[in-house]
Amino acid sequence: MPSTEKLPSGRYRGLYRDADGAKQRVPGTFDRKSDAKDAAVEAEGKAKRQAAASKGTLSARTPWGEWWEIFSADRSFDSDHAINVRNNVNKHVLPKWENIALNAITRFGEDAGVQDWVDDLVRRGYKPSYVRNIVQPFTASINAAVERRVLTASPCAGLKLPRLTKGAKPYVSEAHRDKIAPKMGAVYADAVDFMLETGIRPGELAGLHANRVDLDGRWMLVKDVYLYRRKLIRPKPKDGEDREIPLSARAVNILRRRLDGRDLVGGCGFEHIGGAQCTSVLVFLTPDNRVVRQNQITRQMQKAAAALKVDSRSGYASRRGFATRAIDGGADVFAVKAIMGHADLEELAGYVQRTPEARAKLLAALGERAELKSVPDVGPRGTDRGTNPDNQALPSTPTEDTANAS
Repeated sequence: MPSTEKLPSGRYRGLYRDADGAKQRVPGTFDRKSDAKDAAVEAEGKAKRQAAASKGTLSARTPWGEWWEIFSADRSFDSDHAINVRNNVNKHVLPKWENIALNAITRFGEDAGVQDWVDDLVRRGYKPSYVRNIVQPFTASINAAVERRVLTASPCAGLKLPRLTKGAKPYVSEAHRDKIAPKMGAVYADAVDFMLETGIRPGELAGLHANRVDLDGRWMLVKDVYLYRRKLIRPKPKDGEDREIPLSARAVNILRRRLDGRDLVGGCGFEHIGGAQCTSVLVFLTPDNRVVRQNQITRQMQKAAAALKVDSRSGYASRRGFATRAIDGGADVFAVKAIMGHADLEELAGYVQRTPEARAKLLAALGERAELKSVPDVGPRGTDRGTNPDNQALPSTPTEDTANAS
């Protein structure tokens, strides 16, 4: 039975018992006893519903809003993408479905028809990708209700979503990089270049710590991600698994340039989810020691493209550029998939874009001879772009301290 207790401060705290009969306290305190009692009633009801859901005995008459609380309690919202999901639910899904019972939701119907809701979102002018982002958490929650035996069948089965266009997506080529780099700030040019060389995500670039790179062995561990909305470091990539990525000579030179003359220990200055003690600095920082964020990279690229009157690209397009370059160059598709952190080859296929090189390779396989092209003078023999021809001293390899890894 929910109850309250009066504290020495004169405020009240709500008390309730969970599904196992254990006494629990409602977080926080209240000025009024009635408010504390209401909070205790709500907390006890929520605890009982969660227990019933775990046992498969939750009533199908449970409103979707209450089911969403149970379903989302098991989900992590420690990423920028997850925060966007939660915002979409609050803005588009809860206003429609919060008070509708799960067993009242149907495939068609003006008030509780899922297909009619989707069609209405389309009629309101939302892009197909945005409609899918709105609908996805709702359908995931309904599928979970079926799996936990709250519902016997899903009203979302056979749901028709707006089709996505599968045209070519913009990507950063080496030629595009070479054009815009002189018009960009040095750190942003290096960031674009580094993503083009490694395929990492912008958040992974922002969260890259010095102790995650091995300049002598030419490898990099992708582990930490900077969450710009929360200003935190998450110790796992989007796919949940750490990735080891080989470093090209150009990528190594970028890292040396970013780390040259810096004190590489002492921590990054950001809280790490999980409370791990950080002992290493971030690699990519602006001149005023701020994190290099994705929107800043994109703005720099757009500004440079506008000045040169060339097509604009986003920071994320560098990741597509890496995948396209790697596949065009003959890299093993499974190796590229692993480097990109993709779940399957279909996901990778969305990143690899059509190029003249891909067309030439296919026609060559069919027996068509490639046309000869003149090659411009590229300088002294043996000197490659991105190398250090003057043999200047470069910073030593950062110490890798995995025991104190951030």
